[in-house]
Amino acid sequence: MELNYQSELEKIYAHIGEAKIMALATGSQNHPTVRLMSCIIYQNKIFFQTGTDLIKYKQICENNNVALCVDNIQIEGIANTLGRTNDKQNSGIMEIYKKHYKNSYETYAHNEKEVLIEIVLKKIIKWEYEDGKPYRIFIDINNKQVKKEIYL
Repeated sequence: MELNYQSELEKIYAHIGEAKIMALATGSQNHPTVRLMSCIIYQNKIFFQTGTDLIKYKQICENNNVALCVDNIQIEGIANTLGRTNDKQNSGIMEIYKKHYKNSYETYAHNEKEVLIEIVLKKIIKWEYEDGKPYRIFIDINNKQVKKEIYL
């Protein structure tokens, strides 16, 4: 059975929804770290806020290749800093963030050290089972390709 790239991508976004807590992995100089982040999904990208004095931000500045994990979905992408969370150009995204994470928004968003990070997706891998057999669905965002492989 041949898979449709757009259909499989839409299934991923439907599963994740507009907001989700995700594990974010960053690393630099042979030092990997991971933590849970309050993320929003907007226009096929993932966004979160963080402080410029935190290790994850420093690692992203040195190596902007990041990974996220939620449920049975693994995501690889490129992280970009979009400026301060209270910058005018970020107001639309931050309103969505506020809608889902009001306490976090109110606590941190107006701190001068807070920045908005955008993750441009490169690859998604989803695990699923059919008839008790494990499969992985690989979605290559850059090449708009999808494939499904049995894993045994």
